[in-house]
Amino acid sequence: MDVTKIGLVGYGEVGQALAEGLLSNRQLSVEVFDIRFNNDKTPDSLATKAKTTGLILGNDIDSLVKNNELIISAVTCEQALQVAERVSENLAKGKIFVDMNTVAPRVKIEIDRLTGKKGGTFIEIAILGTIASYGFKSPMLACGKHAQNFVRFFNELGFKITFLSDEIGQASKMKMLRSVFAKGVESLLFEMLVAAEKYKMLEPVMNAVAEHMDKSSFLNIAQTWITTNVVHAKRRAEEMDHVIQTLEDINVQPIMSTATRDRLQKCARINLFEHVGPELPTDYRSVIKSMVKLNYT
Repeated sequence: MDVTKIGLVGYGEVGQALAEGLLSNRQLSVEVFDIRFNNDKTPDSLATKAKTTGLILGNDIDSLVKNNELIISAVTCEQALQVAERVSENLAKGKIFVDMNTVAPRVKIEIDRLTGKKGGTFIEIAILGTIASYGFKSPMLACGKHAQNFVRFFNELGFKITFLSDEIGQASKMKMLRSVFAKGVESLLFEMLVAAEKYKMLEPVMNAVAEHMDKSSFLNIAQTWITTNVVHAKRRAEEMDHVIQTLEDINVQPIMSTATRDRLQKCARINLFEHVGPELPTDYRSVIKSMVKLNYT
């Protein structure tokens, strides 16, 4: 990929990490624009911080697109489509637009459509790791017909990007589905630990869960949960009724626990064991495929 001028829209946590990686190559010119640049004129402003790192300060999105060959959007999910619409107005043939925002696959597909209106090229990126922990070396996935060249170029700068598919939307699907688990577990932890603190059992409860999770690999634990659920979904749903009562007794709203109970009840109603028996399955894949065939949603 023959690129020397890169424009960056957004200078928040992600934008700052990306800038650090890009500036490691002194051959690159990196221009950045953030809407907050125009609203803060204090000596320690975001614009001042950007300038001191060696970035060129852009005046607006339009000039940023005109001045650079490759444009990266690292804004918020609410702003992603709006920024793409603005970028597409000046994205001529030969220019590349990269969206790194966490949005639904359908939004990435719409951005791809916008990007191509005047001949521009679109590359989809999904950031899988935590920027706070890994910075610009967070693991990422890339999609798009020209994404492989982009991946090679950025990985030479120290990024950790894996090409996934020519098809736009695939990286976002992966990100969204991982978030079902990651954000769900985060919410479960809050619900459990707030209740544990109210019962004056915070550390013992956390230690008990950690001990259980540390005994085996996550894949083995997940395999056990899913395969045994075939037989025990009804009993587990009934147990969750008592969990809900336990939380309500101390005025902790059982949002996640109620949803868990409801999911387990749905599992019980489809009588999964009749379809995967006569023996308990040993592979989570066979269970999930059976659930899909039975229209479990």
